[in-house]
Amino acid sequence: MKRLSAPLAFAAIFASYASAARAEHAKVELTVTAGDKQVTSYVDQTPPAIGKTPRPVLEVKAGEPIRVQWYFQNVYPNKTLENVVVHFYVAKAEKVGQKDLPDTSGDVELETAFDMDFKPGAKAGARSRFVIDKPGVYMMRVETLQTQSDHEHFSAIDIVVK
Repeated sequence: MKRLSAPLAFAAIFASYASAARAEHAKVELTVTAGDKQVTSYVDQTPPAIGKTPRPVLEVKAGEPIRVQWYFQNVYPNKTLENVVVHFYVAKAEKVGQKDLPDTSGDVELETAFDMDFKPGAKAGARSRFVIDKPGVYMMRVETLQTQSDHEHFSAIDIVVK
């Protein structure tokens, strides 16, 4: 068996710790269906607040039923995520792909939130059905808050109501 030199051994150990430090703690998936159209958004992370991946877009007719299903899962194999807030909302946006989050302090189309501990592998989610009567652009987002991490995870979709 060949021995590694001290610098190479240190580099190998550092690389294994660095990859563990970057390990993701969440899997988030958001699927929206209207009529025969469906889009799915997979996990993204903050910062920045809007993430690194462009949001999928779903076009719907005003008053058309919209079905949404989302889930959050702790993917750490040995760590419980304590007091995690999972926040879901649909709020009016200014335009498709806008670079800031919509204002959720006023009226929103739909909003839920809960706080819970997620043991390794634990998963929680929801299904909803609703309509939006007013044409415009809306952002749908499910996000984590308070994960005691340097970043949070989310999935988001832009909805264009015509």
